Amino acid sequence: MAPERPGGKASLPGRSGGARTQPGPGAPALAGIAGRQRLVRRARLAVPLLLVAAALAGAVIVALEEPPSPPPAAPALPPDPMAALTPAARDTLLAPTLEKPARFRRVYGGHPRALCEAITGLGIPMSDWRPDPFVAGSWYCASELVTIGRTGADGSRSTLFVNLRGPGETELGTVRIKLNGENPQSVPAARASLLRILDAVGRRYGWPWPPSLRAAIERNTAAEAVQYGMVSRVLPEDAGLTGDGTNTVRLNVIVDFPTGDFVAPAEMFAPFPWDPEEPSRRRNIPTGGATLNPVRPPEAE
Repeated sequence: MAPERPGGKASLPGRSGGARTQPGPGAPALAGIAGRQRLVRRARLAVPLLLVAAALAGAVIVALEEPPSPPPAAPALPPDPMAALTPAARDTLLAPTLEKPARFRRVYGGHPRALCEAITGLGIPMSDWRPDPFVAGSWYCASELVTIGRTGADGSRSTLFVNLRGPGETELGTVRIKLNGENPQSVPAARASLLRILDAVGRRYGWPWPPSLRAAIERNTAAEAVQYGMVSRVLPEDAGLTGDGTNTVRLNVIVDFPTGDFVAPAEMFAPFPWDPEEPSRRRNIPTGGATLNPVRPPEAE
């Protein structure tokens, strides 16, 4: 039997005839150290593999995502449309106030002849819409003195007179309704007829009469209403000037419609520096008769 080496392993004969090593007292500790070293080596090998795999996966995800669209290009600014203007013309166009301001106005849109016929249908016979023999270019239709209600025993009566006038065949300028109430018994009927005529004008004009106007007619007092360029007036006559008694009512209701051009035509502001002269084009001929000096470039002066 071979002698045992100090701190070593005893060798035993095996089947092959060689010696077999027997574990000594420090073998388990050495085995644990060896196992931990093998785990560290495996971990060191696995970390790079995991990093490579993560990088490959990220590359695949980035490749699958759509690239971001480029930002839209800023639109090109147009050339300055006022570059050819003189400083004076440029200041005029850019001024905060208007050179010739216009306001909204109401004008009678129907043919005056239709209004004359409508008043005839209310019981006030009107003449045809025809040229005025005393005023050149004007047209009119009028009624006779129409008695409203009964005539009094003393011959007193209440009458209405209606007159429509216009500056042209298709334009209505003024409506005048005159009430003469000499018979107190028939004055209420005459006043009601006057309001019916006024309502007929309002329906065709599309105009709701102000309550103050109707109240003035009912009370025989003066009133005036101005709106959208139309002027409506109630004008009672002074009994002291006419010599009438206190029970006599004489009342005028006058409606003046705005007529004419209220917006300056473009030709008033021509020619412009960038426009060639055109002899056939009407220039600087406003309706009111005034003439504006055209804006011309300095070299033309």
